[in-house]
Amino acid sequence: MRAQFLIQRQLSFLCVLTWQKREFEGEEEYLEILGITREQSGKYECKAANEVSSADVKQVKVTVNYPPTITESKSNEATTGRQASLKCEASAVPAPDFEWYRDDTRINSANGLEIKSTEGQSSLTVTNVTEEHYGNYTCVAANKLGVTNASLVLFSKYAKAGPNLVELN
Repeated sequence: MRAQFLIQRQLSFLCVLTWQKREFEGEEEYLEILGITREQSGKYECKAANEVSSADVKQVKVTVNYPPTITESKSNEATTGRQASLKCEASAVPAPDFEWYRDDTRINSANGLEIKSTEGQSSLTVTNVTEEHYGNYTCVAANKLGVTNASLVLFSKYAKAGPNLVELN
């Protein structure tokens, strides 16, 4: 991957262009970043200076796009008759869109299920947990550069052991 920025000046005198970003500094007519990474996103400053007049400074915002990466996914224990949520976070530029699945079926906000997604995170809330809600869920994060997913489990606080209920620790 390569990013290149060019600022041209038509001047009849010597002009020094200085590019800066945090610890980065260079004196070239253009800024070229080979193998650019997401950490190199940000504002770069180009300063044109000479001995004739005061410096002219321009800023360039560099955005590095990258596919989603799941940064956090949280399974959850639930009690029948109570509310429970599963959460999923992803890092990506542009920001990812989220989808939720139970087995191979896409879930929509309906019938006691509510999906809330904001930039970089999504949650699936079951408003009134029943036995049918326990199981495996998949959070999918996607943008134009890629797709990733994470498996989450909504599990019972209690497991059946014969005719009695036993609390899991």
